Parts: sequence; structure tokens; C-alpha cells
Amino acid sequence: MLKLTEHHHYKEVFTEQELCEKINFEEEISIPQAIYFKCNNALCFQVNCNDEKYTLETSYYIGLHNIREWDKTLIVSPKVNDKNQKLDVLGMLTEALTEPENFNHLDGLSEIYFKEKWIEVESENVVPLTPFLIIQFLMTVKQIVKMGLKKSYYTQKENLRNRVKGKILVSEQIKKNILKQRLTNTVCSYQEFGVNTEGNQFIKYVLRFVKSYIVNYKDDKFKNELIDILNYNLAVFSSVDDKKFTEFNKKENNSFYKIYNTAYSLGNQILKLIDYSYENTSQQKQKYPPHWIDMSKLFELYVFKKLREQFPDRGVVAYHYKTNYQELDFLINTNDLKAVIDAKYKPRYNNGSPSKEDI
Repeated sequence: MLKLTEHHHYKEVFTEQELCEKINFEEEISIPQAIYFKCNNALCFQVNCNDEKYTLETSYYIGLHNIREWDKTLIVSPKVNDKNQKLDVLGMLTEALTEPENFNHLDGLSEIYFKEKWIEVESENVVPLTPFLIIQFLMTVKQIVKMGLKKSYYTQKENLRNRVKGKILVSEQIKKNILKQRLTNTVCSYQEFGVNTEGNQFIKYVLRFVKSYIVNYKDDKFKNELIDILNYNLAVFSSVDDKKFTEFNKKENNSFYKIYNTAYSLGNQILKLIDYSYENTSQQKQKYPPHWIDMSKLFELYVFKKLREQFPDRGVVAYHYKTNYQELDFLINTNDLKAVIDAKYKPRYNNGSPSKEDI
């Protein structure tokens, strides 16, 4: 396995022999194809060769991938700060999603390649993909709960006594009642209006599904925070029936409830990830699909939340404002302040001036 951190820009220069030793490669070295984030075609990893000197380059993406030419696994971890501790990716995500408007900007935050061959990883290597999806799901559902669960007409089937409602299901009526001489009962199908819809049933199922995963977290503080959010959400789903799902492919067309589609998508990904992991892992090893997380976008969402704290009035802070073929990270427009803000997820700006390209 090749282990790197994000922002690995030409820090080390290798000869061919040194590179082979680093990646434990015994054959003649070859330059693998660069790996890109498909959403925006941005670089995730590449190997550069100049005058028989090799450098390994990573950008603003963390994740897991296969380097096919080397038959090696690449894992890119979050950068390390001055205190020799890794960046709190999950904490950043949780705080960013306390800003409701950020739920409109989750597209392109991560890419997961479920259909590619899954990668086996030693348990000592921290891969934050599962909690990353769970936090997004829990915070999305929390926003739905604050809005109020969507009510709609749904079909209810019931074996009624001494009355008929809606449509009689003849086949089931014969099997359940006529043949058993229950002549006062009638199997009926009818429409009800409420929150017990199939979409809400799916969300409730995923909430209950992830609960068994969260209780195994070793970090008690983080675990308790997630359980508090989980219990807050589940309390509102008490009037929704329990039903099992493997996936949910329906879409919400009502623009007011479009956040439901985010919950459906995240729920489907979580079911695939956790269900597969339970069937194909041991205590020593776990399997994950190849994936990337865009840390520069996560940083933008985090900054947007901080700007909204400073400027809470509606419409004052615009995120990714587009005009005249240009797109700004943030635009601030108040009576006292007019500003364009550009977020750069580059550690060197702690101590240095912006590059000409960024200016």
C-alpha cells in the first residue's frame, strides 16, 4: 500500500531504485495513469518524471484507489497540522451542515465507485468514508425533521372487521377470510393521507440501520454526538411504519421537499457500504469501494457556515455567485461591506502571500 497525505507537492524526489523501494515494487518501474476526480476533472494523484527523477503528487482530495500499473493500493489521508494531528474532517463536515443552505451544495463533495473492485484495507488504516456519509445523512434528516416530514397519500392494506373501506382485495379475501370462515372480515385496500409514506419508511429504516454501526465507534464523544442526532431524528418517525429496504429508487419532484432526494441518495450509499462491509470483513481487515472526497469543497462549505455566522441576514452572503461567465466563491453585500471572498484550501497561505495564479 502507498500511503500519502493530501497536498503532497514535490516534497520528495526519488530515483527509480528509491521509488521501487518505497512502493515495494520489484519490476521495472512504469508511470501510471494520473487519477482524476471525475466531477470536475481535477487531479487527485499523479507520478511525475523529470531527468530520471520521480515525484509523487496529490492535490485536495483524500480517499482510496487502485494504481493498476503497480498493482498497489493508494490511500491519501488528510493533511497534518502544526500539532501533528490530522485535520478533523468529520468535525468540519458536521459544523458545515449546521448551515441549512449548505444542503443545496453537497453535489460533487464525494465520488464513490461502487461498481469497481472493492479494496481491502488493514483496520489500522483509518478510512473515514462510512462516517462521512452517515454524518451527511443524519444532518440531512435533521433538516427534514425541522421542516416537518412530508405528508402524502399512500396505500394502506388492512383486514377490517364488520366494515368495508376502499377496494376489496378479492384474492386475499378468499385466502384469509372466506376459506377460514371469517365471514365478518374483509381485506381492503384504501388511501390514507399522512407521513407514513414509503419515502419516510426508507429514511426510518436507514436511521435504524446506522444505529447498530454508530454504537461500535471507539470515540465516545463523537459517538454520543451522533446518537443524540439519531435519537432526535427517530423520535419524529415514531408514527412511520417499520419496513425493510435494500435500496430506494424513487425521486421527490416537489421542489419544496427536494432535500428528500439527498437523503435517498445518501441512504442508498450507506446501505451498500455497511451491508457489504458486514459480509466481507474481519476484525483485522475491511473493504471499501474506491472513492475520493473533495476537501477544497468541504473547506468552502465550512467557510460559508462561518460567514453566515458573521452575516446572518438572508441573502447577504452568496455562495458560488455566477455572472458574466465568472463564478465567485463568496459575495458579501451589506450596507457597510461589499466584498468578494475566494477560499483557498492551501496550507502555504498560513505564512505566505497568494500566488500570481490565485490572484
